[in-house]
Amino acid sequence: MTTDLEFQKLMAGDTIPPAISELYIAAFPEEERRPLESIRQRIEAGDPVFNFFILRHGGKEVGFATVWRLPGATYIEHFAIFPNLRGHGYGADVITELLDKTRLENLGLNPSAPLVLEVELPESSDMAVRRINFYRRCGLEPMEDFPYFQPPYVQGQPEVPMMLMTSAPLPDPEGFVIILHTIVYNQ
Repeated sequence: MTTDLEFQKLMAGDTIPPAISELYIAAFPEEERRPLESIRQRIEAGDPVFNFFILRHGGKEVGFATVWRLPGATYIEHFAIFPNLRGHGYGADVITELLDKTRLENLGLNPSAPLVLEVELPESSDMAVRRINFYRRCGLEPMEDFPYFQPPYVQGQPEVPMMLMTSAPLPDPEGFVIILHTIVYNQ
């Protein structure tokens, strides 16, 4: 485990560093990522439920996370560590910090809500299996028997079959998906 992990929330007037933009584009297939301009608009508007965090260790950028404060859950939309820094514990530290109630409160997120994220289905690739196992080691469990599709970010793109993972059981998974799709995906 590393120390001194910093979460810098981008605010109106802040720009996404070029290396972070490049990491975002490289880390997620087009159909699984929100257009960068949409992210910039949310940051500039001071969207009260959307957070774009630059992740730093010792002042050095190590990655980013986009995190939503939703009713009943804290949702990680996108999260990536620079490839050359993977395997150094930064990713696990980010998840650990987002599971810490005090840290969540300090970041303006709901400390009593479960942490939720989407992952590609295990049968889609060996990398998907590795991601699922990583999140399991961090304390999240897959909702394997709950069918889920990520809606398209842009009209004309396909839905993407995914699986939700959560730090605690969702009392109403169907209701959560309605909230998620309404607020995050504008569906």
